[in-house]
Amino acid sequence: MLEFRKDIFADERDDNLKEIGQPTQRQDILGHVTGTSPYYDDHRFANLHHLKILRSPHAHARIRMIDDTAAARAPGVKRIIRGADVPVNLNTLLSLIQFGKDDEPSLATDIVRYKGEPILGVVATSERAALEALALVKVSYDPLPAVFDVEDAMKPRAPSVNPAYPKNTFEFYGKYDHQKLRFGDTDAAFAQADIVLDERYQMSPIEHAPTETNGSIAVPDNNGRFLVYTSTQTLFFSLDTAAKINAMPSKQLHFIGGTVGGGFGGKADTLTEPLAILAARLTGAPVRHRLSRHEEMQFGSPRAPNASTSRMA
Repeated sequence: MLEFRKDIFADERDDNLKEIGQPTQRQDILGHVTGTSPYYDDHRFANLHHLKILRSPHAHARIRMIDDTAAARAPGVKRIIRGADVPVNLNTLLSLIQFGKDDEPSLATDIVRYKGEPILGVVATSERAALEALALVKVSYDPLPAVFDVEDAMKPRAPSVNPAYPKNTFEFYGKYDHQKLRFGDTDAAFAQADIVLDERYQMSPIEHAPTETNGSIAVPDNNGRFLVYTSTQTLFFSLDTAAKINAMPSKQLHFIGGTVGGGFGGKADTLTEPLAILAARLTGAPVRHRLSRHEEMQFGSPRAPNASTSRMA
């Protein structure tokens, strides 16, 4: 007969209270100090392919022509991936909770809207072969007017960056372009104040700069399933986003996380997994999609810059 041990199944509230002010040991500290913590890129697979991305050199331009003929014939190249190959090419970060419009292509097809936007992928037997093939791709652009400042973007004649939001403001179902909050009689408060300050504050973008850049490895498994080893901080969010972009049931994906080599919120977006999975589907081989340091800085997920004005009494 099993005996209930109250000392083993202690009240969870007591455990939480005992953590305050105590030198609690992290669960992953032993692996870190012994160098045995498993990272996604520690996994090795036979016949591993590598995906590298051609990115826009322009902040805003129309794509006139893409010639990937030479790249497709380059040594080691297994597949060229274009926007037409992506089952659901348009997505947006919070679409899984029905917030925002699907307006961000995994691979741009007609217009690029920021420097570093993905245009084309090359899958090859080595990173070097993929990069050498990318250098052979010829793209012709018609540069378009660009905007680089949030206040300039809101001016009446500013270039429209995205047709989903033609005024460059987040108008979702006719709202959210701005919000007003009022509480109390602010005019009376300012009239009685000894000092009133009208100030403008400008915040620069903040790059998380993780030691380990964003990356993942997609591996074909049995019964049409795929294993995905990833550095994401949001495992199930990335799984569902990758399933949507690949137009496949989420049950066909098995995401495996592990130690994140620095994230700080910068690995919450789904940057590498969808195209890694697509490349593995198209080639039937394991595929690694790893951002370079330059790509991490240019294409990663920084904290966005912002400008605000404030009146204080």
